[in-house]
Formats: sequence, C-alpha cells, structure tokens
Amino acid sequence: MSKYAEQYSRLTESLMEFFQEKKQNENIVISPLSIMTLLAIAADASTGKSKDEIISLIGEEVMKVEQNSSLKSSNAVCVKESIRDTITEGYEKHLKETFDGKLFASEDIVRDVNAWVKEKTNGMIEEAADDSMNNMAACLLNAIAFEAEWMEEYTEDDIYEEEFHNIDGTVSEVQMMYSIEESYIEDESFTGFIKPYKDEKYAFMALLPKKNSTCKKIDFTGLFQSASEETVHVRMPEFRYDFKEDLTETCKKLGIQTIFTPAADFSPLTSAPLQMEAVIHKAHIEVDSHGTKAAAVTMAVVAMAGIPAFDFKKVRLDRPFAYAIMDTGTGLPVFTGIYNQAE
Repeated sequence: MSKYAEQYSRLTESLMEFFQEKKQNENIVISPLSIMTLLAIAADASTGKSKDEIISLIGEEVMKVEQNSSLKSSNAVCVKESIRDTITEGYEKHLKETFDGKLFASEDIVRDVNAWVKEKTNGMIEEAADDSMNNMAACLLNAIAFEAEWMEEYTEDDIYEEEFHNIDGTVSEVQMMYSIEESYIEDESFTGFIKPYKDEKYAFMALLPKKNSTCKKIDFTGLFQSASEETVHVRMPEFRYDFKEDLTETCKKLGIQTIFTPAADFSPLTSAPLQMEAVIHKAHIEVDSHGTKAAAVTMAVVAMAGIPAFDFKKVRLDRPFAYAIMDTGTGLPVFTGIYNQAE
C-alpha cells in the first residue's frame, strides 16, 4: 500500500501542476482515483511495452475501492459489436474478478457509453463520448460518484453574502458559509482546515495559499497528515462547476507512449489490432450547506490500429484556493481541485 500511495501522490501532484500551467485562470477539479483506476484497466488490457510504460507510472498494485454510502466506483469495457468475437477467452471473467468491471458490446457505442456514464455518476455527468468518437472500436471506462453530508450542516444563520476575490482581479458576490472546525493545517505555503463528512470515512480539506505563495506544488497527503487539533474559524463559499480535459498529451509526457501507436498490444483483451487514441477526463463538483456531491469519469478511446479517431486560527476562503476530498483511512485524495473564479 505504501508504494501505491507514493505513486498515487506523485501522479496527483504532476496532474495538478500540469493543469495549473495549462488553465491558469480556470477552476480545476479532477479525480486522481478515477485516472489511476482507468490506467490500471488499460495496463491490465495490454501487454509488452504498452503495459510496462503504464506500470512504471502507476505501479503494479491494483487498489480495490471500498464501495460505501458515500463513494461508488464503477468500471467497464465497452466494445463495438463487430469485434465482440475477437475478445480473448477469459477476459470478461478476469475483468469482473480484478476490477469488478463489466464487459459489454454495443451497436451504438457512443449512446451506450453515455448511458453507462450517466447511470454510474448518478446523473451528475450526462455524457463523456460525442459523435466524433463513433469510429472507436472499444472504450475503457471508470466512473466515480461521491455524495456525502457534512457531519455538522450549515444553517441559514451560518450563511452570508460576501465577496470572493477572483484570480483575474475581479470581485464576485458569493454565499459564504461560516463554521468552526477542529483541524488546522499550516506550512510555509498554506493555511487550511479539514471539515469531516458524516460517515467520517471522508473529509474535505481546503488549502489557502499564503500571500506570496501559489497552489503550484501540493502534497495533499502530507498536508492532510500534518493537521493539528486546533480551533479554526472558517469561511468557505458555496460553489459548483464542471471540468473536462483530454489527458492524451499529459499521458505521453508522463511516459505512456507505445499504447497510442500501432505497436500497442491489446492481446489480453482482444485479437483485433487496436491502439489507444485518447484519454478523456470529466469531473463535476458541488459544495453547499448540506455537503458535497462530486463525480468523475475517465475514458480511454480505443480504435483499430492505424485508423485515427480523435490557538485561534482563521481561514477565509475569499480568494483562489486548493481543496481535496480525502479518504481518511488511506490519507489519499479522491478528488482534488483549485477554485480560482466564482461563477
């Protein structure tokens, strides 16, 4: 588990750093758990150099997600009906045993992938595939749905209209929620707090950069574990937004390359000559007085090889801040984000 946690944290840090460079004035939210799981499914469905490059990034361990009332993780491989007969014997059973995943064939792969995504994210993400993906031969999928109420919900008396100072220099009026928490975080770059959800399996962690610091490099696990028991007065805005990003070039920069070429070897999955064309990540987040809802889907678009597809502390979150939904058992982030701009 320690090796997995180390690679998980390193990938999380790399992805957040990459997105902050690319989307400097935008709100960001990703699920490292969803991305790690999808890459593990891709490694398991491939062999040779295709697999080795993924394993060097994420490791060989497969962490099975504990399903509970707050978090649901779902996995699937959808193939076009025309290649159903090429599926390697035993793969369907292996997918079920290893990832609790479902293999299904489709005549209309875009429609059926989107139906699966909508169901598995509790309707928070309605579609991941579009008509430009009609030529894909297969699709590897992971979906995460998270819904949890605060241990102590906010009342009307705890919510005020206040200003949020956006990263672009503008000011927005937001609904600011006031609470007193018992876990405080501080290092040379951030002050922050941890707010527990009702089941205590997960907690919300917010990190406010100090005046001369940025959110660029964040050790979410280290900061979570460094929290001290101190009373902290908190102001946090209600917010909700969506995020979408093509992770293909990011994967290549991180060393996953062969699987995107005709040299890809998907023989553990199928005898058909396939190569990965794109890795797409979509996420949704809602934080309000009742709790948090979040969803993510990570999708690998696979095409026929050679055929292109496409003491008294205060933390006032009134300017851009980072946040994470943390698994309190492992200390690993399930969702991470940057809130730069009130919408």
